[in-house]
Amino acid sequence: MPRRPSSQPTEVELAILQVLWEHGPCPMGTIHDALSATRDTGYTTTQKMIQVMRDKALVACDDSVRPPLYEAADSQEQTQLRILDDLAQKVFGGSAKKLLMSLVSAKRITAEELSEMQRLLRDAEGGER
Repeated sequence: MPRRPSSQPTEVELAILQVLWEHGPCPMGTIHDALSATRDTGYTTTQKMIQVMRDKALVACDDSVRPPLYEAADSQEQTQLRILDDLAQKVFGGSAKKLLMSLVSAKRITAEELSEMQRLLRDAEGGER
């Protein structure tokens, strides 16, 4: 049975989205130039990736101008939250606590980040303790 294409961006798609978030709406040439600065990719490969991303509704295109302008369909924050939620569902049984505890126990969180998380938790609880 053929695999259904994922709506989650691949590593290369995330690199393209990063270009679009940094540059805003831009033509294919700008996307390709930025992408090829960090990876070995041909122009037609970039075009094909953008088409796949349009099919997945990750990228929008304004065809009313020449050259057409491409932009990320969702904000960086929306995309990050969707990917994080998918990760939490698939790997941690939907538990944000397990995901966070895994990051903390693997020491992937700096003291500054931990302090910021504590502040966010206090704010979410309705104020200072």
